[in-house]
Amino acid sequence: MANLRSLLAIRSIALLGQAGVLAYVLQVSRTTQSMSGLAVSLVVLAAVTAASLWRTTRPTPVSHSEFLIQLLIDIVGWTVLMYCSGGADNPFVSYYIVPLVVAAAVLPWRYTWLIAGASVLAYSLLLYFRLPFPLFSPHAGMSDSGNVHRLGMWFNFLFSAGLITYFVVRMAAELRRQDAREAELRETHLRNDQIMAVASLAAGTAHELGTPLSTMTVLVEEMLAESCLPQQLRDDCCLLQGQLRQCRDTLSDLSQTAEASAAGQKQRKPVDEFVDASVQHWAARRPRTSCSITFVRDGDPPSISYDQTLRQALENLLNNAADTGSEQIQIQLDWGAADATIAVRDWGPGLPEGLRQSLGAPPPKPSEGRLGIGLILSRATAERHGGTLQLADATGGGTIATLQLPLASEV
Repeated sequence: MANLRSLLAIRSIALLGQAGVLAYVLQVSRTTQSMSGLAVSLVVLAAVTAASLWRTTRPTPVSHSEFLIQLLIDIVGWTVLMYCSGGADNPFVSYYIVPLVVAAAVLPWRYTWLIAGASVLAYSLLLYFRLPFPLFSPHAGMSDSGNVHRLGMWFNFLFSAGLITYFVVRMAAELRRQDAREAELRETHLRNDQIMAVASLAAGTAHELGTPLSTMTVLVEEMLAESCLPQQLRDDCCLLQGQLRQCRDTLSDLSQTAEASAAGQKQRKPVDEFVDASVQHWAARRPRTSCSITFVRDGDPPSISYDQTLRQALENLLNNAADTGSEQIQIQLDWGAADATIAVRDWGPGLPEGLRQSLGAPPPKPSEGRLGIGLILSRATAERHGGTLQLADATGGGTIATLQLPLASEV
């Protein structure tokens, strides 16, 4: 919409210039002979401009096709004005460069070449078809010099149009690509900031949980030391003691992971061993869900370089697959010359479309539950390792989460 308003402002300034020329001629010559066509053209173009200005007040966005039509209106209207005021002899004929530059900066390249062709065609026609205009026809009585002058002006316009169409289109496209890259970087930084906030909150929470866990552990040990404790309560206390031990181990792993990540330490292991260790660690907490691992190709699996956050990312994918209600999960391993692929497939209802499209966006709404934040963290971890995370519908129902990771460099 802003581009259309700018174009209408440029058109209005050009029309005011032609209106000034018309007023000057009327004042100097004191005659209206041959002025009617120019006046009518100005009035029609002014009316079209006013209608287009009203269009900019509507909420509907301006498409490329509509903007192209506006530029073509400029070219057709300006051609009529030039025809009525000396044709190619009118110095304002160079205005054809303006819609060409605007098209090169705003529209796709195919539309820009269309505007370039229309401008060159209009200029070429004005070399032969025009109404005499004394103010702009100094060469009317000198056919040879007049023709040479017009031809030179035409070649200059043709050369300028070609340069603008080719180079400005390329520069505008590069600027749009830079804007897209900068927008992507801003989104990435925003997502990383949000993830760091979540990580800081998790680390603080883990630190605060240490004290109550220690207190509960001491209390459970004191209860087990009581000889008069009934057997059923003793069994419950043993179970509780095991759960508390697992919580302490989890907090210890979290602290070690944070220290290793801060130091930039990574492990190197074959991808099948990494997946197998992650699945075994995860299966201890989700014994009711079976998980199988299959290989797409034969041969020794390559190695990957990773830290503990990558294992957590894979476990997040497994948890998400199990949370769908699928009783079976399948992991498919594949690799190529540069990367390894870990595909986690479930047979659940599939992910909501909005969540699939917003993967990596800011944390989801509370109604989307824990499913979204786990995916966001997993994707951030994959990108930090130089990989990607993609979601797709599986044939026969369910979802496939594909984790693609680069292979470890040769030592």
